[in-house]
Amino acid sequence: MALSKAFETYERPGLVVSYKVSNVKIYKGANVGVNSSGYLVPMSHATASLKYVGVANEAVDNSAGAAGDKSINVTKSGSFVFKAAASYTPAITDLGKEVYANTDWEVQTSTVGLTNQYKLGTIVNVETTSTGVSGVRIRIDNYSV
Repeated sequence: MALSKAFETYERPGLVVSYKVSNVKIYKGANVGVNSSGYLVPMSHATASLKYVGVANEAVDNSAGAAGDKSINVTKSGSFVFKAAASYTPAITDLGKEVYANTDWEVQTSTVGLTNQYKLGTIVNVETTSTGVSGVRIRIDNYSV
């Protein structure tokens, strides 16, 4: 049946979303995903069945709690600078290439050595990270669920 009066959809801007955290510690700036139980964990190629959701806006330590005891805000759109994985040397010719999660802050363009292949975004620039190491700026739009 079609609407016959106004309906409140509870609109919320989709750039930042709160997720329940698994029993782990998540650092601000980490790439994060939801596990098969629906809880937020740091991205890692070694962890199976993750769905990438974005970048943690804050640090939360729920390692001593039960899954879901704490929540964290996650940014789902924009561009961020992440560290190049040890096996990856960024070059200006990488612009437009997709990157894969190695750890929660390391990325690479190759799938070599990755147990699970999680695409995080597209390279838009080669930059130095906030810690002074080689990195790439990736745009995560259309990669986070």
